[in-house]
Order: sequence, then structure tokens, then C-alpha cells
Amino acid sequence: MSFLFPNTISISRQNSSAAVGSQPYGGVTRANETVIASGIAANVYVDRQGTSPVAKLPADAAGQSTWKIVFRGPKGLAQSRDIITDELGRRFQVTAPDWGPLVTTCRAQILEV
Repeated sequence: MSFLFPNTISISRQNSSAAVGSQPYGGVTRANETVIASGIAANVYVDRQGTSPVAKLPADAAGQSTWKIVFRGPKGLAQSRDIITDELGRRFQVTAPDWGPLVTTCRAQILEV
């Protein structure tokens, strides 16, 4: 950890299944993930608010937060739909990874528990 990378993250990927037919719930669960990297120094922060919810209910938030997760790692380490977990236990699903020459920047959505 450092001033530029004050967080610690791990990256996990959903296990693939070749099964067909009726299946149990196959969504994002910790039991269905494999950790591909851990102990990575990173910077995790809210980037901006996304679009307003379509339903337009009175209790809806103004928009969905988009998060940026910046870290040093090899090109291709994080991919779309990977799950990044920080040291606070917050889980994020990667929506757009960008592999730059110095750092990898992932735009992500926070997952509710």
C-alpha cells in the first residue's frame, strides 16, 4: 500500500459450466468464483453517477455509482465480468477494463450483498 494505491484488492472470475438444461442459480456468488490474483495494491474510488433508474420510483437514487479501480498488473489480468474485492469486503463487477502502459483502470459497478 502507498499514497497512490491505498487499497488492497483481489480479482476473481466466475467458474464456467458446460452443463445444459435446468440449472440452479448461476449468478454472482463467492462459491462460484476462483481467485486469480490477490494482495494487489490499488486505488478504489467513486468516479461518477450513472443514469437514473428507469422505474422513476420516489425512493430511487439519483443514479447508479460508477467506480474506478486503478492498479498495476499485467495486460489482460482483469477482464469484463470479473469480480474485484477490496480490503473492506466491497465487491465490484468489472464493466470496462482498460490496460494502459503504466496501470490498469477498471470501471466497475458495486455489487450489493
